[in-house]
Amino acid sequence: MTLPFRFSAAGILLAAALLLGLRLGDRDVVSEELRFAEVAREMVATGDYFHPTINGKSYYDKPLGSYWLIAGASTLTGGVDETAARLPPAIAGWLGVLLVMMLARRLYDDRTALWAGAVLATCFSFAFYARRATADIETVTGTLAAVALFAYCRERKSTVWVLGLWLIMGLTSLTKGLLGFALPVVVFGTFGIWSILVDRIKWRAVPARYLTHNRWFFNRWTVVAVPLGLAVFLVPYAISGWQSGVGDGLGMVYRENVKRFFQPHNHTGPVYLYVPVLFLLAAPWGLFLPAALVPRRDAGESDRSVKAFFWGLFFFFTLSASRRSYYLLPILPAVALLVSRLLSTPLDSLKPITRQLWNAAYLAMGIGVVLAGSLLLSPADILPAPYDRLPTLPARPWFAVGWLLALALVAGAILRPHLRPFAALAVTAAGLGFALLVVFPAMDEYRTRRGFAEDVNRATAAEPEKLALYHSRDVVFQLNRTTALPDFEEPETFHAAVRAGEIRWVIVRKRYLPQLAKTNTAVILEEATYPWEGADQLGDKMLLLKIVSNPGE
Repeated sequence: MTLPFRFSAAGILLAAALLLGLRLGDRDVVSEELRFAEVAREMVATGDYFHPTINGKSYYDKPLGSYWLIAGASTLTGGVDETAARLPPAIAGWLGVLLVMMLARRLYDDRTALWAGAVLATCFSFAFYARRATADIETVTGTLAAVALFAYCRERKSTVWVLGLWLIMGLTSLTKGLLGFALPVVVFGTFGIWSILVDRIKWRAVPARYLTHNRWFFNRWTVVAVPLGLAVFLVPYAISGWQSGVGDGLGMVYRENVKRFFQPHNHTGPVYLYVPVLFLLAAPWGLFLPAALVPRRDAGESDRSVKAFFWGLFFFFTLSASRRSYYLLPILPAVALLVSRLLSTPLDSLKPITRQLWNAAYLAMGIGVVLAGSLLLSPADILPAPYDRLPTLPARPWFAVGWLLALALVAGAILRPHLRPFAALAVTAAGLGFALLVVFPAMDEYRTRRGFAEDVNRATAAEPEKLALYHSRDVVFQLNRTTALPDFEEPETFHAAVRAGEIRWVIVRKRYLPQLAKTNTAVILEEATYPWEGADQLGDKMLLLKIVSNPGE
């Protein structure tokens, strides 16, 4: 490892650490983040790390590993807060940048390795989800770790390394589900089949060659490695069922992983969903993907490995009946490898069609930089009502200076084509850093859930045990209660509890307010609203109601 490479790699890793790790706790947790954070908070509060709950009710939608990581991070932050909830994916994202550089260096060279790390770290969706309290980036990095180990060890005579391979897959599956097993197997299988097709051997020799290309599975160590990986994944469920008497954990694994692949109950996007989504997830580097996918004159086994990584995952997710944009996140390291291979190759050595697509991508990025200047305008000047009342961009003077510098950099690189990759990287890194570290934290001023929860705690301080929830379980993390609250989803059971005198206050989403009409209530608090919020957002706003009289019979 040369000294310049070490310094450059260290610089990329430092920049990635800053981009992924700064200001993690400066935004309230929202959406699915709430569930991960609350399960971990209740685990720490109760000391029960094998029975995931939200407001005291079992919640096995995700495996235990992701919650354990947040609970572990809480020992560094002093409790399960926003920073603790987001620290594990941030660390996983940083490890992903390190691993993709190691893999690119193994497959190609130092230059490509540096570009791979820089591209992955500055893919918008990768950086965004690495700062989000979910298990998605753990799956990305776990899959990448398995692929990297495969690339490093597949040619070795000894196959003892498959013990580590199946251990990685088991640990990855423990964070989000069976994808930790499925995705690496898809990549390895695709590479093996592709290699046989490229070999163009006689059909009689196919079985023997298939075994050769799939030694990662067809070897004596697999007999030990597979049970080891499955044990890592299944034992926590067994302990959970034994301790709590709740045996629905593995049932949820089947429902959320196997059944969802063939018969999903939601998230059923169109079959073409991942074509446009891929370019958005990999933004802005997705612009260079068409050029990167053009077959190369000097393509070798390393290129075949990367394309097996890319196409195997793309078709796997496309064939699944359950489709949602962020499901495709594990493909981003493959995108980074493809694009870095392109950017590290001298432009004049590429095919004419590749150069044309490369230049078109840079032109599109330049147009995007020019259009970004519109963010300096006031929403009242360019947007129709009610969006004309959106807040203005924070730190506009700094953004204006950065935008002018970006324009100069892009314009200068037009005259010097060999500088275009560096100009694209500089503009992307600066823009992404501004968005994640300045704009997103500033937007938290307009998040209303935490302030509402604090007001609720003050209003119900006299009898906190008389507070109940009605279709509003997402607020429990902000309420931060030490005991579970009565939680209702049917009006009949709610009215019965009111008649029994068990409830004095109830938090309800606006959309469900008509279901409580039989009970005479008064609105005590209302979650704040903003003029630009739509009907769905307003329907999700929460109210604190005080019970005025019992419901009629």
